[in-house]
Amino acid sequence: MKKIIIFLFAIFSILILNAQKIGLKVGLNMSGVNTNIELTEENAKELLPGFSGGLAFDYTPNKLGLRVEALYSQKGYKLTVNSTVDGTDVVNNFSLKLNYIEVPILLKYKLGPAYITAGPYLAYAMDGKEIATITVDGKKIAEEQYADYGATPSNDVFKGKEFSGDDITFKRTDLGVNVGLGAEFLMFFTEIRYGKGLTNINELKDASVNKYTKNYTITFSVGILLGK
Repeated sequence: MKKIIIFLFAIFSILILNAQKIGLKVGLNMSGVNTNIELTEENAKELLPGFSGGLAFDYTPNKLGLRVEALYSQKGYKLTVNSTVDGTDVVNNFSLKLNYIEVPILLKYKLGPAYITAGPYLAYAMDGKEIATITVDGKKIAEEQYADYGATPSNDVFKGKEFSGDDITFKRTDLGVNVGLGAEFLMFFTEIRYGKGLTNINELKDASVNKYTKNYTITFSVGILLGK
């Protein structure tokens, strides 16, 4: 992993120095996780919205070029667990949001005003938090009652190993790949991109089999590029 980080940073530095255009982009992340952890796999079906935005560096002298970005990117997932406790219906809604600094390094191929991109990304989570909401028979309970249902109103996922009653350690680094489709008009561009994480973002202690949880993200963005 260390060698990969050094290699990507070297490419990032070279491309920034040779960029033809520099710009800004903002967008909406819709994120979730690919996992084989039973509880999460069955219930984390709803995508979590988040912000994405930052700097874009573009070097496309002909049809084939490169795009490098430095982004603030919010990823995570939503989890809903339905249960019955002492004859009452209990719904636990959890949202996990991880705030990353992300560096995509992408090949770019132009098709007239349209273009496609593909390449790796490296991300580092600055912080992360799980927020819980519990309803009993359709009514939201007070936060001081959460302990009765084995939950807390919020958790800092990097503060300690104990997370939602399980011994889980979250990792700050995330390595993955992106593919995207975009269009340019004058100095403006718009793009849709799919990002798939390749590394496990957490570890479950004493798991009997190999468990994994990996990010995936669908991003809708707009931006502006200035330069040559």
